[in-house]
Amino acid sequence: MRLDSFRRALVLLSISVSTYYMVWRLGTLNDESFLFSAVVYGAEVYGFIASLMFFYMVWRFPKRKAGLPSRNLKVDVFIPTLNEVPELLRKTVLGALSIDYPHRTYVLDDGDRPEVRELCEELGCGYINRKDNIHGKAGNLNNALGKTDGDFIAVFDADHVPEPDFLDKTLGYFEDEEVAFVQTPQDFYNVDSYQHRLIKGKLWNEQSLFFKVIMRGKDRSNSAFFCGSCAVIRRSALESVGGFATDTVTEDLHTSLRLHAKGWKSVYHPETLAYGVAPSRLSPFKNQRGRWGQGAMQVFLKENPLLTRGLTIPQRINYFASMTTYFDGFQKAVFYTAPVVVLLTGKLPISVGMKEFLPVFVPHILLSLWSFEEMSRGYGRLLFLEQYNMARFFTFMKSVLGVFKLRKPKFKVTSKENSLKTSMWELIPQSLVLAGSSVGIGYAMAQFPQLTNRGVYTANIVWASLNMSIASAYILWTTRKRYPRKEFRFPANFPALIEVNGTKGAVTLEDLHSKGAAIVTNLWINPEEEINLIIPFKDRELELKGKVVYSRRFGSAEFFRSGIEFGELSMSALKTIELFNFRFLLKRYMDDHDRPGPTPLETFMNLFGSWKTKPRRQRIETHAPGIIYAGKEVVPYTTEDISEEGMRILTYRELTGRNVYVGQSRERGIKRTRGSVVWVRELSFYGIKAYRYGIKLENKGEYEQKGSGASPNVQRRMA
Repeated sequence: MRLDSFRRALVLLSISVSTYYMVWRLGTLNDESFLFSAVVYGAEVYGFIASLMFFYMVWRFPKRKAGLPSRNLKVDVFIPTLNEVPELLRKTVLGALSIDYPHRTYVLDDGDRPEVRELCEELGCGYINRKDNIHGKAGNLNNALGKTDGDFIAVFDADHVPEPDFLDKTLGYFEDEEVAFVQTPQDFYNVDSYQHRLIKGKLWNEQSLFFKVIMRGKDRSNSAFFCGSCAVIRRSALESVGGFATDTVTEDLHTSLRLHAKGWKSVYHPETLAYGVAPSRLSPFKNQRGRWGQGAMQVFLKENPLLTRGLTIPQRINYFASMTTYFDGFQKAVFYTAPVVVLLTGKLPISVGMKEFLPVFVPHILLSLWSFEEMSRGYGRLLFLEQYNMARFFTFMKSVLGVFKLRKPKFKVTSKENSLKTSMWELIPQSLVLAGSSVGIGYAMAQFPQLTNRGVYTANIVWASLNMSIASAYILWTTRKRYPRKEFRFPANFPALIEVNGTKGAVTLEDLHSKGAAIVTNLWINPEEEINLIIPFKDRELELKGKVVYSRRFGSAEFFRSGIEFGELSMSALKTIELFNFRFLLKRYMDDHDRPGPTPLETFMNLFGSWKTKPRRQRIETHAPGIIYAGKEVVPYTTEDISEEGMRILTYRELTGRNVYVGQSRERGIKRTRGSVVWVRELSFYGIKAYRYGIKLENKGEYEQKGSGASPNVQRRMA
């Protein structure tokens, strides 16, 4: 049986067991505390219905691949902005201007700022401004529609940097004249944001499940919706519904619903073709989710998808599922407080004992969780999701209740600025969950010897302990998260060269941005020392002048990390850095790390398969500089991992021979070890190339001491 077939069979089994549980639970409502019992049961019913809609949405993914687009399409790229800083906007404009397909780029400045106009003149893109800011982002887009004439509109938020092939990979879908828009995933390059997690080398973010699973499932039934950025829209489709919807703060969802109700088609292209900036702190993260929730409630009240004419039944289900997901906040609030109520008051939500309850409940909950993990295709990460559910539950409650405010909410740009820490005032709801669970557990434990229904109390102690653990993990993560840098530094781990006082050496470029870099080297460089950083590409070199702002030991005593602050860079150098960051470093990082984790079933299959294969020797991940000697070639490299038998390295130049000498920095000098190339993989992203090699090493090596001609400021410091 294929993996997908097993998953669907598991879902059907889970639904059958859960249906039986829900019907059986009706007979367990406690008449002595009926209201409390009914509220808890209602939260369970909501969860069951939400699960049914989730399984329906992600049941199967369509296969999407666009043909090559016609070269005579008229395309405008819109970049709406209100108050984003020019440094952030510059990245997006450079990315938009570098899109390969012929197009025109416009910055839509709702802030009417002179510095943005100057930026557009400097970079050579169109500039459209407004002074009134009526209807927020939707009004800004509609204003630009009236001043341009492109048949297709690509929309990018001010922080979303498109890849060069964005239009080449999306415009082909419009060969079908019924397609209104093509949406692509919204992914993020600041992988140290509040919503990102990196565990065991695999990157996950809080929106992974939506963009990598749910939206692909929605696409099966022509229900994927426009998400406000990273999309292309047909002008005639927009005109058929009066332009972008202006009645709500979520113009994207509202516009999509109107287009689908008119009979237009949508396409979800599942490949990430643009990267933006995710909220770095808790406050903007919550504000953004709150705005989405309030907008969804506004759309629901104005154009209820269950009643709107023109939608198909699958589309009604998909829109209803997306809009009602914000009721999760009330469900979680019930589940967080219910065990506390039981432990402090003795009121029970069920009328049966644990011996009757557990045999029915345990299969239901275990199969539900397992089915969710399997149908999430490795992007579920239940433990992480529960922490973010804890983060969002009160925000979701407020967003649902916010529709009853008399004053219409205004569209607000989500802040992307960093801050050193999160205020404890932002954690009050979660702290109350933690405190209430702790008090409830303590009180029940003190009364435990006198209790008669110990089984029920034990179950609620376990339940409250689980809530307490989730709240503790969330609070610790949030309070310990620090954001010391104003600008994200792209992880590089790329071989480079430095030159100090005429002495050159190989280094590992650890991170890079427009203001500076960090390098790892076996040279000690004094702070304030002037330095040239040379980033070699296959066909050219980028030389950046700067000074060292700090040097400190890194890892073992063999290496040092130095921070470099660049001097004033030319426009050409700035553009080269940005393109290198987004076209190579970011793509390589995502290629290495942005992968789903194994589901329980995949974990079992991997374990079973590992019994039949010889275990691989332990490899240590490291990023250290060195030099490859291949004949007359001397090529800098950076180590990616190393074991007793060999190493994996990254170079910027292709090696011509199989037999090489590997120069590794050691305390006694440079250890030259004979090695041989076992395999090679070319890394090529948008014309920038590097090479990854597997090197088998011999055990013996000879040391070559450093020459004495180096400046005293850069002599390798001996232990």
